[in-house]
Amino acid sequence: MAEKTEKMNLLFVFADQWRAGALGATGEDPVHTPNMDAFCADATRCDHAFSTFPVCSPHRASLMTGKYPLSMGFFTNCKTGLPLRLQDDEVGIGQVLGQAGYQTAYIGKWHLDEPEQNHCPAPPSGARDWDAFTPPGPRRHGFDYWYSYGTYDVHLNPHYWQDTPEMLCPGKWSVEHETDKTIEYLDAMRKKDTPFALYLSWNPPHSPYDQVPQRYLDEYPDVPLKENVSFENIHHHTGEAVPYTPAALSLATRQYYAAVSGLDDNFGRLIAYLKKAGLYENTVIVLSADHGDMMGSHGLMGKHVWYEEAIRIPFVVRIPGNQKKLCRTCLGSQDMMPTVLGLLGVGIPNTVEGENCARYLVTPAEDPARASFLCACPGREVFVKQFDACGKDPLAYGWRGIRTRTHTYVMELGYDVVPHPARYLYDLCKDPQQLHPLDPAQPENRQLAARLEQEIIAWMQRQNDPFEKLWNRRQHPLEQNGNDTLG
Repeated sequence: MAEKTEKMNLLFVFADQWRAGALGATGEDPVHTPNMDAFCADATRCDHAFSTFPVCSPHRASLMTGKYPLSMGFFTNCKTGLPLRLQDDEVGIGQVLGQAGYQTAYIGKWHLDEPEQNHCPAPPSGARDWDAFTPPGPRRHGFDYWYSYGTYDVHLNPHYWQDTPEMLCPGKWSVEHETDKTIEYLDAMRKKDTPFALYLSWNPPHSPYDQVPQRYLDEYPDVPLKENVSFENIHHHTGEAVPYTPAALSLATRQYYAAVSGLDDNFGRLIAYLKKAGLYENTVIVLSADHGDMMGSHGLMGKHVWYEEAIRIPFVVRIPGNQKKLCRTCLGSQDMMPTVLGLLGVGIPNTVEGENCARYLVTPAEDPARASFLCACPGREVFVKQFDACGKDPLAYGWRGIRTRTHTYVMELGYDVVPHPARYLYDLCKDPQQLHPLDPAQPENRQLAARLEQEIIAWMQRQNDPFEKLWNRRQHPLEQNGNDTLG
């Protein structure tokens, strides 16, 4: 029997470091995701969804508040040595939905609180390094039920906290255990006559890649690598070498896909439960991620870069009764919170900087001109200290960009205190793997590049982004009339 409440429920499931192509329904990566593929056939898949700042904490801050990361001071992850967390006065979706009569729950990785070791070398919770127990109160931003941790990448032996500093260690793969807890909450802990809003945050396929059950790895005896994967000088975005041989990278890719298949298995469990419990037809279900993973593409590992493997993420939404199967309008991290509120019919607070894109999901309407702005700043501690020592602002460095339906345009200043300005332009229709960047200075590209650059500059000015002023001091503008030259 279907369970009905006056308002639709919400189940928002998102993984960490899961790129959009690693979903069988896209036909891109050779990954096995039958449950998610079936869900895509019954939902609306947004194939132009992007992580505005492709790093865990910045995206999560946007996801919760509907604001751009730099508006909240997020230029990197919440990590030891930096007093960075989602501030108590930020208005999050947990608070908004709680005030609208929802019972709210959060299960899994949070990574929006400051590490406890920033203030205590041996916290009673046992949290170490970047990890944190977030106690009941304002730092939970309106989530009533809490089964979570800050960040801890031992997926096969995870730990959690609820309402006390007592560390809970289930001894089970984190994805499977968090799915167990989600079903337990929905089945036995919530009030059946009150709508629920539950966020489930899985950590895999985030590295280390070997933290995956063998049964899923057995599904991938071998995998082909993408055409743009390079074995030469594999490195992180900031230049540090990563010691991957071809065999090691092939194994890591198999493990990455295996983790995704494990996600799929457990997502299937969630959908089966919702149908059995009569909740499937009264619940908005979202399947997404916080950013992607390069996995050797362009010789890079991890995220934090403007390539498709890092910025493009799954965003699949099932709205009961909705018939639209594919949304092609660009949307970013900051749009997800207001879009979810729009789908639920809940008012959007005036603190939100993103846009309610619900109309693009539930009507035939599309906006081919809509674009997603992108950014990244130096985030590793060694770089932050380097900038501090020179009296420089790390927020003024890194790169800024824009992703339209057809192109990516990037302005880069780099990660050294002496800026290294560069521009990059990619035609994603002709060159989807970004193997052949266009020269923005060439006459046939200059007008498009100049227009996109002006859009980024206008966005930075609205954000009061220090990158804009440093860029203007270091780089001549691209003029649409083609009369000036690159600096």
